Amino acid sequence: MEQVRNRIETLLAKLNERVYGKEHVIALSLLSAMAGESIFLLGPPGVAKSMVARRLKLAFRQGEAFEYLMSRFSTPDELFGPVSISKLKDEDTYERLTAGYLPSATVVFLDEIWKAGPAIQNALLTVINEKIYRNGQFSVKVPMKGLIAASNELPALGQGLEALWDRFLIRLLVTGISEPADFDRMILATDESDPVVDEKLAVSDVEYAGWQRLLAEIRVPYVVLEVIHGVKEKIEEYNLQLRQDEGTDRPLYVSDRRWKKLVKLLRTAAFLNGSEEVHLSDLLLLAHCLWDEVTQIETVTELVQNAVRQSASGYLLNLTEVDRELKTLRKELDSQATVRESHDPGLQLVDNYYYQVERVRMAGRLLMFASDYQQLDDTGKLFYLHKDKYKTDCFILKKYDLSMRNRIPQNKIYTVKRGRRSVFINQYEYPLLCTPDCVPLPPIEVHPEEDIAARFRQIGTLLDRVEGSCKEWADTEAAYCREHLFLDDKEKKALLMMLDYQLADVTRYRNEWEELNHAYRKENQEYPSERAEDNLLGKASR
Repeated sequence: MEQVRNRIETLLAKLNERVYGKEHVIALSLLSAMAGESIFLLGPPGVAKSMVARRLKLAFRQGEAFEYLMSRFSTPDELFGPVSISKLKDEDTYERLTAGYLPSATVVFLDEIWKAGPAIQNALLTVINEKIYRNGQFSVKVPMKGLIAASNELPALGQGLEALWDRFLIRLLVTGISEPADFDRMILATDESDPVVDEKLAVSDVEYAGWQRLLAEIRVPYVVLEVIHGVKEKIEEYNLQLRQDEGTDRPLYVSDRRWKKLVKLLRTAAFLNGSEEVHLSDLLLLAHCLWDEVTQIETVTELVQNAVRQSASGYLLNLTEVDRELKTLRKELDSQATVRESHDPGLQLVDNYYYQVERVRMAGRLLMFASDYQQLDDTGKLFYLHKDKYKTDCFILKKYDLSMRNRIPQNKIYTVKRGRRSVFINQYEYPLLCTPDCVPLPPIEVHPEEDIAARFRQIGTLLDRVEGSCKEWADTEAAYCREHLFLDDKEKKALLMMLDYQLADVTRYRNEWEELNHAYRKENQEYPSERAEDNLLGKASR
């Protein structure tokens, strides 16, 4: 793995010789080709889009390039080769002479791609997706590793270009040189020749095929799937909001085929970076693959980064458990623990299944399933208001889940928490209907001091474990991110800042634990000596 990474790093350095401000474009083009995918470059003329294709050809041993500037008058003959007159005349066979044309090329560059006619578009769909060109009665496997398409505009809606647009997995906005130092070097440069790549450094067809097989062995941890799930869910929410606002903005569309190809792209990035599994850093590449309009780029980037940040906090670092334990401890210290009987005989069942919520201002009764109430806690769960067609005078609080988001209006969704023979609906407490002879609840139990001390030790141990795993994970992820071959400096900075935020969260929880610990011992005058502190509560090692 490390040998592959070192080789790709050296190859990228060679391809980027005398390249100014387009290093990231070349890196992502190489990644796209190594994954067997296509890339679209959006930008005005004169920003070195064609140069990227010429450089990419050098990455492959004995690579052949095919370049073509499309127009509305372009014909299939110009891309796929002329029809063989001799075979048509002598053998009555319709077959093209493809040598030197797109079907024989390793790297293909098509400029002004959206001007292609329907005949060219249909042939490209099969070439891009299946790497097959149908030449007359034969299906020919093309050697194309990657196709680079370019244009100064996006495909027009309603012109039948959606299927072709969907084939371009990576989409990049390419602009002029922004850094003054790069600009000065570019205008002063006198050598504009392409670099010479050693044959041993370039990737052969045999190596490429072997690497494709190895990609399937790259592990995709569940945390990566969690991020993908989160991104997919946020895209659906984004599109739903657009429909509700009745705006003219274009929704985000990601086909199932693209999701599958995106996972292969992530595996390719990990493999070429010398890793045996996909990392969170690799997931930032999704931001280049999900937008359909330039105005969506910032939204998609933020959406992906938030999904990565949320996954790191909730899954890898287990901060959710720490947060929950500290909240519980604070309630225990405040003597506000909630009674958790599985069944309370003082509550009256209505129609065998329901509890009735009292003192609500609505025309009719408000009910909820007794089983749902018993599963409530003090963190809050989502419910929606349902009008029961069989009980015309009743509304029922039912459990809400994300599959209902297109059917349930937001104003009918409520956060419900459990109280003492009551429920909190959006922070307001409402009592439940009790039996006429119900016995009052006992006072809230105050935990003995030894139980509180045990809770402090338990949470201290949890913090020790989280701090240790967090530091180890953050160091590993940060090192991987800094050396990532396909992230630019801005993307690396974003991930490194996210790691710092996670470490800061761990520190914040440690400080909260120590503050509670200090306040508890001070209140109970538990300061006879440092050794006595350790004996009572156990001092968590850092």
